[in-house]
Amino acid sequence: MWSVAELNPWMYSDLESLTLALFSEIRAALPDDGQWSELRRKVGAFGQAVSPLGKLTGLLGLDSSELIKLVAERMAGDTSASAAKHTAETALRQAGLPVLVVMDDLDRLAPEELLVVFKLIRLVGHLPNVYYLISFDEQTLLDVLQRTDLVGSNDQRAQEFLEKLIQVRLDLPAFRDRDIAAMTTRLLNALLDSHRISMTPDQERRFSEAYFRHLQDRLRTPRAIKRYFGQAGATLGSLAGEVDIVDFLVVTFLRTSEPGVYRMLRRHRAELTGTSIDPALHRDSRPGEHAERWKERLRQAGVAQDSLDGMLALLALLFPAVQQGIGNGSDPRAAARRRGIGSQDYFDRYVVFTVPADDLPEAVFEQALAQLAAGTEGDEAAQLLLRLREDTHRIIRRIDQLRTDATPVPAAALLQAMAEQVGKQQPLGHPMTATTAPPCTRCQDIHPLFR
Repeated sequence: MWSVAELNPWMYSDLESLTLALFSEIRAALPDDGQWSELRRKVGAFGQAVSPLGKLTGLLGLDSSELIKLVAERMAGDTSASAAKHTAETALRQAGLPVLVVMDDLDRLAPEELLVVFKLIRLVGHLPNVYYLISFDEQTLLDVLQRTDLVGSNDQRAQEFLEKLIQVRLDLPAFRDRDIAAMTTRLLNALLDSHRISMTPDQERRFSEAYFRHLQDRLRTPRAIKRYFGQAGATLGSLAGEVDIVDFLVVTFLRTSEPGVYRMLRRHRAELTGTSIDPALHRDSRPGEHAERWKERLRQAGVAQDSLDGMLALLALLFPAVQQGIGNGSDPRAAARRRGIGSQDYFDRYVVFTVPADDLPEAVFEQALAQLAAGTEGDEAAQLLLRLREDTHRIIRRIDQLRTDATPVPAAALLQAMAEQVGKQQPLGHPMTATTAPPCTRCQDIHPLFR
């Protein structure tokens, strides 16, 4: 039987605090029944003996009377650190209970903190039946060691220092490409199933293109893959069915792996959605000039030089305006058809992680059309009419998209509703009323649906 103690070294900044924490964790890992009480006391006494009284006061919350008692105990008899260590060693050896101290993510420590941990293990950590399992990314740990005065920038010295400390290496098996693919597929399917989403063949094609050309090189470890899908799962909830799942997954990748690019999207929203009125963007220019302008923006957003072409291609996958700008040709309406981030009507959903209050969820929009077609009143129809009055062009674009996709639209009912909304906005004496049959010139000017 093993007892396991978990020590988080990044919680402590100096050797004294870390030493006291180590023995506190070892003591806590021992069984708490009566037969182990003496062993627990002796291990705790060793931790107190090697820790300054100031640290004991701060970490154990001792009051003045308890501190005086500790001082008195240390002054009475043989209470030196060496004597306490000998007592604890004897008790641990006789107990025969192995204790495993686990210290994770050592490569995340600052150089000085890392040396404190190693010093702890070397100076006071050699106890009978106490073993240490330290986990880290080797190359990262070597880089940290080379930033210390003890090792300097010498890679060989860093390797030798590590070899002196570690008695047995337990290397994780290689994470092969097939393992990466299997884990990604499993987590993707779990994400889709948990939100009751399925991909169309076209979405599967687009995600495969994005993943194998761009995402795969950045998602190479179990931690990176879990983090990516964890982020996706944390924000997909209210967007399920409201956005294109492929665009959402790509945008999530940008948000977690290239936050500078993600922030850049919001700054260039109008250009990315093809709604900018900047005349410079509409002048004739060669595709290479458009591409170089975007690459410069990506550089400023922190993208590595060797990743610029791939990141530009990823933006082109999301935004028809970018694809068209770099000379690949595109369908400007494609983003709207799939509820993609490249559409001015859906962009905001991807950056606020929900359907904004001034927008209509897809289910509400569809139910409203059904109510208008049936001539019934409902909350959904009322919401549609409100949006139709306050943001006419957005609603008309969505209706027109349905007509383009050959989806039945209650045109007569919409015409009547539009007439009512326009009539409400006209001054007294306007000839249109709720019962007027033909649409007025104002309605005709808005969209050909009413001509």
